[in-house]
Amino acid sequence: KNDLLFIYGNGIESFYIVIYSRWGEKVFETNDIKQGWDGIYKGKPLSPDVYVYYMKIKLTGKPEEIKEGNITLIR
Repeated sequence: KNDLLFIYGNGIESFYIVIYSRWGEKVFETNDIKQGWDGIYKGKPLSPDVYVYYMKIKLTGKPEEIKEGNITLIR
């Protein structure tokens, strides 16, 4: 049901997200709010696994924040 990972919310002025495999390989990055991650890298579906994300986000009237965490890809 959740085929795409999107960043959304009210008051987002800017953001950047990067997703890495457990081996540190960059598999996705964007600063386009309309672009989501579909679990595909180099044209092929990635295997189910835990991936790491780092995100910089600037909300209206607030300082830029850096967030990080894990995303579990299930197929």
